[in-house]
Amino acid sequence: MVSSVPYEVVRHLGDAELRRYGTWLLATVYDLDEDEAFQMLFRYIDGDNALGTRFPIVVPVLARAGEPTDPESEGQMSFVLPYGLDLVDVARPNDPRIVLETEEGGLFAVMRFHGMAEGADLLGRTSDLLTELKEADFEMDGRPFLMRYNSPLTPAFMRHSEVAVRVIPGSIGTECRRSNEQGRGAAANFPDGGVGDRECP
Repeated sequence: MVSSVPYEVVRHLGDAELRRYGTWLLATVYDLDEDEAFQMLFRYIDGDNALGTRFPIVVPVLARAGEPTDPESEGQMSFVLPYGLDLVDVARPNDPRIVLETEEGGLFAVMRFHGMAEGADLLGRTSDLLTELKEADFEMDGRPFLMRYNSPLTPAFMRHSEVAVRVIPGSIGTECRRSNEQGRGAAANFPDGGVGDRECP
């Protein structure tokens, strides 16, 4: 069974959305090519860990390119672990290259697209997202990253991916807010923070 990370839409930014996410518990691999990193993380959630625990698949899978100033950096890939798990108690990976860590919740600008999530297509979508942020007068916090929702075996024309970046909270006005379908009933994960006070139609 596949579940999705819950979020709330705070407002729309042209073709993008400003979303609020709760804190994520991640299993992350650094500086490996994507295929190797994916297989390593999949083995971890499939029971290759100290407790033999099998975790349900949670989408999206997160990926960030390497540091532009470091030609040796291969970037990182993360699997989101199910909500309710604790960093202290979650099963430790058998492979020491897998790092368990948390990503603090907050506001993220996100743009959805279909097709190949690589090369010129990905660069173009990232540029589109940053343009929407600039026009809305928001400042990003950190570098953009990719969120993949489909199996690597899914044909390109059927793939749904998103490019996202953390946004520095500020005075963004009162806008509508709504939860994604999987996030309904999980409002406790998203402290109000003074952003938005009515639901989207």
